[in-house]
Amino acid sequence: MHFLSIKRYVLLVLALSSVGGAGVLHAQSPGNDANAVMQQGVAALDAKRFGDALDAFTRVSKLAPKDPSACVGAGIAATRLGRNEEAETWFERALELEPRLTVASQWLGELQYRDGRLKDAVATYETALTFSPQAEALERRLGEWRKESQLQDRFYESRGAHFAVLFEGPADEALARRVVERLEQAYWRIGGILTAYPSKPITVVLYTTEQFRDITRMPAWTAAAYDGRIRVPIKGALADIDQLDRVLAHEFVHAVVAMLGGRNVPVWMNEGLAVTFEEGGSEQADAVLARARTRPALQDLHGSFSGLSEEHARVAYAISAVAVKRMVDLRGPYAAVGLLQDLARGADFASAFQQRFGMRYEDFQAMMARA
Repeated sequence: MHFLSIKRYVLLVLALSSVGGAGVLHAQSPGNDANAVMQQGVAALDAKRFGDALDAFTRVSKLAPKDPSACVGAGIAATRLGRNEEAETWFERALELEPRLTVASQWLGELQYRDGRLKDAVATYETALTFSPQAEALERRLGEWRKESQLQDRFYESRGAHFAVLFEGPADEALARRVVERLEQAYWRIGGILTAYPSKPITVVLYTTEQFRDITRMPAWTAAAYDGRIRVPIKGALADIDQLDRVLAHEFVHAVVAMLGGRNVPVWMNEGLAVTFEEGGSEQADAVLARARTRPALQDLHGSFSGLSEEHARVAYAISAVAVKRMVDLRGPYAAVGLLQDLARGADFASAFQQRFGMRYEDFQAMMARA
């Protein structure tokens, strides 16, 4: 994750709002104090109540239309809710008001990158560096993107109805066509179960193992990655078609979850859904748990798995899949989809879980601990 942390943004927005300056947080209307509403937005953002934060920052932008920090706050909240187009508009507005606002450039560039618009992301960071030439993090990230852009400039492309697969050379063309075919099957199979179909084409990039590790910086045990694009190392892919099918289905589910739930979905639920909709994923998860000496609690699996060892990660994926299967058994896949949609609207996870599944999240966790 390369987005500026929310904690760091909270400190920045407080500093910005206290500076004053040209039109920043001075406008008021009867009964409305832009500074007070700004504080409400910052508090909501810090508490991860992203729907409330977006409402507050939107209100500030109306009370103080020349305040760029309110636009950045709204952009971050919209990003976390998965409303990427809306978020991009907010960040662009912030940069129109204050081109030197590096934090807006950082979030905008990352959004463009995750949308597969690598050249736009490079241009955004290049512009930001003209205002902040000493920004080492910007320069480092820009270097990574330029390297990736140079690599993909020589890639070929194979397209299907809903996927575009990028690959390095003619030797990989047969595999690229097979990837398109398998993903189209996953699109209809998984989309039919969840009654959810991504509306935009999804880009898939096939890498050598070395390229995949260099670009994604993921742990060695990672089979593939989704960050707005599906990224797959292709070593041995043709030799094990069943494994390729599982990997592609898994990453496609992540794309569906991102569309439905934004960025506020606990990692265990995201990964659990992805494993569950792999062919044989639930059975494999049961087998892993049967051999596991210890099991992590769900509350410990809300964040990234990337810092786990391979053994611990395998168990984390398995318990996540078993938890999702239990959810589906309780109320069906539509309840899970409804929960994701609630999260995209900014709902608190525990409250939304209880509403959709008829039991407290704490009780569900206790049930899983006994499973």
